[in-house]
This record gives sequence, structure tokens and C-alpha cells, in this order.
Amino acid sequence: MALSRTLAIGGLICSGYLAVNLASTEQAIATLRIPSDATAANSAQTLPQLEIQRTIMMKRGDTLASTLKKAGFSPEQIAAMTISTPSATKPITHKTEMKLSYTESAPYQIQTASLTYRPKPEEEVTLKLNGTQATAKAVAKPLQEINGTAVGEIHDSLYQDATQAGLSPAQVMQFMNLFAWDLDYTRDIHPGDTFKVLYEKTVNDKGVTVKTGKILAAEFTVAGETRSAYFYAGEYLNEKGESKKKLLLRTPLEFTRISSNFDLHRKHPVLGFTRAHKGTDFAAPTGTPVKASGDGKVVYVGPHGGHGNFVKIEHNGTFTTAYAHLSRFAKGLKVGQRVKQGQVIAFVGSTGVSSGPHLHYEVIKNGTHVNAMSTDLPTGSPLSKKQLAEFKRHVSNAQTAWNAAFLQNRQVASR
Repeated sequence: MALSRTLAIGGLICSGYLAVNLASTEQAIATLRIPSDATAANSAQTLPQLEIQRTIMMKRGDTLASTLKKAGFSPEQIAAMTISTPSATKPITHKTEMKLSYTESAPYQIQTASLTYRPKPEEEVTLKLNGTQATAKAVAKPLQEINGTAVGEIHDSLYQDATQAGLSPAQVMQFMNLFAWDLDYTRDIHPGDTFKVLYEKTVNDKGVTVKTGKILAAEFTVAGETRSAYFYAGEYLNEKGESKKKLLLRTPLEFTRISSNFDLHRKHPVLGFTRAHKGTDFAAPTGTPVKASGDGKVVYVGPHGGHGNFVKIEHNGTFTTAYAHLSRFAKGLKVGQRVKQGQVIAFVGSTGVSSGPHLHYEVIKNGTHVNAMSTDLPTGSPLSKKQLAEFKRHVSNAQTAWNAAFLQNRQVASR
């Protein structure tokens, strides 16, 4: 019978035979096997094998070979273990743990080893080593598509609070785009506003999220007013079943502040006299992308007096938009070209009569300039009665899921 002594090894180097180099993110257990009939004298002369268990955190882009090299395996052992399975030669696609156990007959002289890790979410590889001989076994691990919820309250910023709630950066941008027709994110969002999101996600057999997908439903309460978006029949609708996509975006560029509002009696900051300001000015750094606020046809591209570099787009028989003081135009933009809502058409500048880099944005309705921030914008066609009944069931399911998550968050926060 053998006695065992177990030592917890942290991110330090233990002296003598138990020396094990570990990264600060690793954990390890070393067990020294001592024969029961060994005396203190002869056990000091003949060192028994050391059994080591380690958990190594592999980052995206790491390979099996690079990880084993850092762990102290010889080139011959690394070659044997990597050749034994095709997956082992490729960089891993996600952050994952490697469970590793091995024996040393002398410092850094590994005799046997066994390790398990996942080179990709849907596959688990187990490798065994004896000397320089290795065997491998790859097992498929099923992934499951489910719905996830993310709920929260604005404390610092929408981006920070939403990512802390579980949304990916891409999903936060998707969430913001869902309400871009209704909100100005530079002025309207304040602490205390709340969000609720139902979204697609993929989990592994352990329930760990490995991928997130599109938003299926979202609710955003700003200053006590709730707006919602539900994905149905290929597009996002509000709670009434009306299309969320409006003819025009409220703001044709991101992360800006309004430096001058629509005002027919404004004193011009450069000319110094009262002159109607028939648009909205968005202060932004030179080079900020400017997007087409709606689908339409480009009717003007080029210099335009005090407007400097200027673009004009006709959207239908009713609405036209104009973009002024641009530093440059998108490559290939020309008169007669069809553009889509959200397509980059130019970049912020300070050309023409301008006091600094900004976008001057105009909305013209039936030939008359209107306030882009307040004018009513038309939406798509409503659903049929049959579609509306099915849509309401979808709305109810989403609200049940995120309301339960929201209530749970509130209960946890109150403890």
C-alpha cells in the first residue's frame, strides 16, 4: 500500500523535486507517492514518481502543440500527441480548459500523461501518452439551439450594461438599430431606463453558451415610455404588428451630439445674421461615416455653395434628404445610383461655410423642409388578421420569458 501527500500548487515555483511552472491562470495538484515500507533515509535517496494534475486555460488561437510545450512535454511527445488526431493540429476556436494529468520520474521528465480538451465546441478530444507513444479519441458533443434572455437597467451606458447582462457587442448594436427610427441615443437614454431582450443562442452539452445569434424580441423603456420590436415573418414589428422599419432613420450617423437644431430663425454662427436653419447639425469627428437615412436614388453628388460637399437622395414621391459639409463621398457614389437605408454614402467634414466638423442633415417633405427629429415617418403595411393572431402569441411568449428573468434580477439585486 502506498501513502500519498497532496500539495496544492498555485502560480509559484515550488522548490526541489516538486518544481512545477504554472501560469497565473492555472491550478494544479501534485501527489507524491511514497512506499509504505520506505524509511526517511532511503526515500530521500530514491525519489518516487510525482503525479501532477493541472487545469490550463487555452485561449482562442492556441494550439495543442503550443500548450504542451509550455507544460513541459518533450518535442517527441508533442509530435506523437499532435499526430494522433487531426483536430489537434488546428488552433482552437474558443476559450477552453485543458484537463491534464501526468507523472514525472524526475523534474520535467514526463513519463505518462492523459489530457482532455475541446478544440471546438462540438468536439472533445482525449489523449493518452506512455513514453513517446500516444493514442487519441475524439467524441462529438451535441450543440443545442435555445433562446436566451438579457434584461437590465441603465446605470453607466447602454453598451456596458447590456454586455454585462449577456448580450454580445454585435447584439448591442443590433438592439440599438432596432430603435434607431425612434430614439436619439445621444440625448434620450438616461440612468433608470430598462431593456429586455430575447435572443438566439447555442449551448454545449454542459449548458455553456458558445455562440449567440439574432435578437428575436426586444423591449426598451426610456423615460417611462416602452418601445418594442419582435422578429416575425422576416422583419421586426412593434407590439401592434406594424413594421419597425420606417422610411427614414432619425439620425444618419452614430455616436454624435446635436450641435444645432432645426430653427427657421437661427443666427448663423459664421455669417452672423439671422438665417433659417432648415436642418439638424450633428457634431462629429472628421471622417465619421454618414449613412443614407432611407432607401432611395441619389440625385446630387458634389460641391454645392455654402453646403460644401453635398449629397441629395430622393426616397419616394414625398421625402427627400440632404447631407452637407462632407469631407468626401463614398467610393463610386454617383447620380442615379440606388442606395439602401444604412448604406455609407459619405464622411463627416467641414467643407463650405462651416464652423467645424459636423453633418448638416435636411429632410424635405413635399418640397418643404421639416424637422427631422420630430416629423412623423411612415411605416410598412399591417399584418392580416390571421398573421396578427399568430404574432400576438409570439409577443406573449417573449414577454413571459423576459419578465421572469427581469423579476429574478430584481430579487437578486434586493438581497
